[in-house]
Amino acid sequence: MTTSMIEDRKEIERRKFEYLDHPADIQIHSWGDNLEEAFETCLTAMFGYMTDLATVEEEYEYYWNVKGDDLNNLLFMLLDDALNTFHAEPMFVAKRVQVVNFDRDNLTLEVKGIGESFNLTKHPTEADIKSPTYSNMQINEIDGRCDIFCIVDI
Repeated sequence: MTTSMIEDRKEIERRKFEYLDHPADIQIHSWGDNLEEAFETCLTAMFGYMTDLATVEEEYEYYWNVKGDDLNNLLFMLLDDALNTFHAEPMFVAKRVQVVNFDRDNLTLEVKGIGESFNLTKHPTEADIKSPTYSNMQINEIDGRCDIFCIVDI
């Protein structure tokens, strides 16, 4: 079963992200019990739209350190930085991600990805994400839950 095409509601709730219809691109809806978890699931969802995460092994760790001007910019910077590591050396794809350090006051974020280098003979190509966008980007923290809506350009 591919990561991006799952329609089983129980599986969607377990993984805490889904892909919503959009006329030209793809909208990621991710969520978590807090902002950090929602960032983790958003980044996982982006990788999951590019390849089937079931084929990715946890071979090594990769770290992203980003700084933003606000929360939307912080999310954009994280997704953009991670996308760059997918499209260039080391061509890293994360099976799972974890926020290591989040400084909300200074809007800095350190995230650890666990995965491997992308390999066309091993990992199926599902979609080519060109860039995250600010279009309709939303980060909603309400009653102990955080929801993120983010459109990525395909």
